[in-house]
This record gives sequence, structure tokens and C-alpha cells, in this order.
Amino acid sequence: RMFKLSEKTHHSTKEIAGTPGYMAPEIFLTGRATAETDVFAFGVLTLVVACGRTPGAQNDQENKYMNIIDWVWELYKLEKVTNAIDPSLNGNFNRGQAECMLLLGLACCHPNPYMRPSMRTVLQVLMEGALPPLVPVEKPAFIWPATQPSFGREELASGGILTTFSDLSGR
Repeated sequence: RMFKLSEKTHHSTKEIAGTPGYMAPEIFLTGRATAETDVFAFGVLTLVVACGRTPGAQNDQENKYMNIIDWVWELYKLEKVTNAIDPSLNGNFNRGQAECMLLLGLACCHPNPYMRPSMRTVLQVLMEGALPPLVPVEKPAFIWPATQPSFGREELASGGILTTFSDLSGR
């Protein structure tokens, strides 16, 4: 034998591995890849393809660096989300399809892994023409540990204010 091959059939590592810009925020805390972290990476890929820029590219208008997720979310908040579409297309694209792709990308990149769509839902949007998942107008903060929300996605997407009430009684 010219080369000695490893007899191991399985290799494991305790280091976090992934491409910067495509890794979900929780992976840095858990060190584990999950279905939700894969959905996040797919969302970034969707935005990269639709926008024609890398995950950490410079924002040309303001000459500052902003990651692609924050940039598209900011345009979405300003009701100009299709301004994120690859400028090399020179405006030659279907606006409805473009908006659908961008919203799907944002939904996949939701900071709370429990709020990201499943890949089944993603495929329904891509293959069957289903509507993209609802996306909140304001990008939610990343909070860990993540918890499943106790309110509906409709409330979250509409930007509704959540108020808690306590029932107080006298002595």
C-alpha cells in the first residue's frame, strides 16, 4: 500500500463547522446542526440567489456593511423588498415571484428556530405555488434559549402588540 487509509468509518468533531453567513445564530450556542439550522442556511441561499450578492456584502447605497438578512428585512420594513432583487436583472423579473422568494428567504432566516418553516412548507411554496409563510415586519431579536411562541403567527406577522394581563384580587 502506498497510502495508509484510516480504518475509521465515522469521524466526529466538537468544533463548529459551517460557512460564515449561512450559519444559524443558535448553532454557536448549541454547536449542533439541526433541521432548523438547515432551513436557516437554505433561507440565506435563497436570499443570495435572489439578490445576487454574498451574505456579508457591502450595501452600495450607504457604503456600509450589512448582512443580507438584515438588509432584506430593512427593505421589507420600508415596503421596498423587491429593491433587493439582483440589479443585473435590470428590472426584468416577475415582482410577485420575486417578493415570494424574498419572503420565503426571510421566513427561513427567522431568529427563532421554532418560527422557521419546515422544508415541507418551503417545497410547497416553491413547487406548488403556496403562499410564503408570514414574516413579521420588524426583524425579531435573537433570544436564547428559544421557546415556542404561545401566540399565533398572524399576530406576529401583523406586528401586533402583545399585552399580558394579570388578574388581581383584593384581600
